[in-house]
Amino acid sequence: MNKKLSKSKNRLKRVLIILLVTVLSYAVFSVAGAAIAFKFIFARTAVVNAFELTYNDIDNEKYPRDEIAFPSGNNLLSGCVYKPEGESSALIIVSNGMNSCIDRHLPEILSFVDSGFTVLTFENTGVGKSEGDGTVGIAQARLDLNAAVDYAQTDESLKNLPVVLYGHSLGGYAAATSQRDEQPVRAAVCVSGFDSPNQNMYYSAKKRVGILADLQYPFMCLQNYFLFGDKADDSAVSAINESQKPVMVVGGTGDDVVPDEISILNRAGSITNPNAVIVKISEKYRAEHSTPWLSSDAAKYLAESKNPTDKSRANELDKDFMDSVKEFYLKAVEG
Repeated sequence: MNKKLSKSKNRLKRVLIILLVTVLSYAVFSVAGAAIAFKFIFARTAVVNAFELTYNDIDNEKYPRDEIAFPSGNNLLSGCVYKPEGESSALIIVSNGMNSCIDRHLPEILSFVDSGFTVLTFENTGVGKSEGDGTVGIAQARLDLNAAVDYAQTDESLKNLPVVLYGHSLGGYAAATSQRDEQPVRAAVCVSGFDSPNQNMYYSAKKRVGILADLQYPFMCLQNYFLFGDKADDSAVSAINESQKPVMVVGGTGDDVVPDEISILNRAGSITNPNAVIVKISEKYRAEHSTPWLSSDAAKYLAESKNPTDKSRANELDKDFMDSVKEFYLKAVEG
């Protein structure tokens, strides 16, 4: 009887050891896998679409720009500054979307300059001419934006200008969460932004790998924390509420890149900041991820054209939208 009991205990012990080894192995491989996944997902890259306006397409004499470089962590970021004729109303710092190059928002930049704003735009870590082996992770965009603000405070021609932010997608998240940092920023416009990095990563992974995303999600969150600590998964909405600064949240109802499940716009009901303005765009074509600032004709052209090479038509701005953004900035600066 004792022998049978002993054998049963030994068998149970072996099963428990095998189970423990399996769990530990899974955890170790998953942690390593998450680190590798981050390297792959946030690899060094840059995307320029055929329809995008570039500096070579415009009148460089009318719109001269100064090339700049500033540090963000161990990397030197590449940027440029556009200045209007005469006195400037404010400095607008542009934070781009994932893997977007320096000219991504050139139509808006030129419109801002025409209206008397100075504009600083830059490429995030690991993008374009900026240094970095990769883009690291979502929260890196916030760190890079803060580095741009820091640079502006040391530049003789910029440091006396009130600072406002304009961010799209990843940049929209960065512009929102940077409100939590002690930066001399008066206001921010966040276009097509998401609320949480972890939610964003989970949603993207779920679309690509299905149930595997559920299994690996905890390890992706852990890797995100290893990289960015307490800034790893800051909520954009929470930052907007805490700051009490003027923030314009812009989003489209047809956004399939940052859909309702993860967007700042979808959580607008949780925004308690009395200085927040919500702009919900439902107009066909303009309600997509990268079209809120475009005219109806430009947005329709991009949606229906298989080869949108007419840059002038593809980048026509919506005047009402741009006017509302400029008025928002001026009110914030004057206030």
